[in-house]
Amino acid sequence: MKQSIVISVLGHDSPGLVKALSKLIVAYQGDWVESRMASLAGQFAGILRVELPSENVENFKNALTQAAQANELGLKVLFEESAGLLKLKAEKQLKIELIGQDQPGIVHRISSALADIQASVDELETEVIEASMSGERLFKASIRLHIANEVATTTIREVLEALANELIVDIELNDSHD
Repeated sequence: MKQSIVISVLGHDSPGLVKALSKLIVAYQGDWVESRMASLAGQFAGILRVELPSENVENFKNALTQAAQANELGLKVLFEESAGLLKLKAEKQLKIELIGQDQPGIVHRISSALADIQASVDELETEVIEASMSGERLFKASIRLHIANEVATTTIREVLEALANELIVDIELNDSHD
């Protein structure tokens, strides 16, 4: 029987980190199922889900922890056992694209509005860029979320329109089809 584990990794970015992680996963007959990884300000950060034969899980965790502590990987690791993919209630998946002038607290204001309507963030990507003509700093966000089917799309749009007016940003809402 296979067991699903979610692993968080963080450390100084260097060539071969993903190769070293994948080599260790394969050594314990694991399967790299899904991941999100990025290099930010010279730091490598990632979260991944692996599936391993149940009898290999503890040995894999020990080996990865030892490799991290011995500085072979140069990463800090954190494990959480997972039930794998859980069946979601009747929910719709949506995607929000946002762009506007950067301002302090923008992520907090966006996440607060989403929490108020019981939306759950699945993925959040943000960046600050310079506008090509004016050189002002623009905040961009791409947000994938899920929300109960009972929440009307018109309600979601009203909340996002109010937020767009408050923050003076452009917000686009679409169905997410991954």
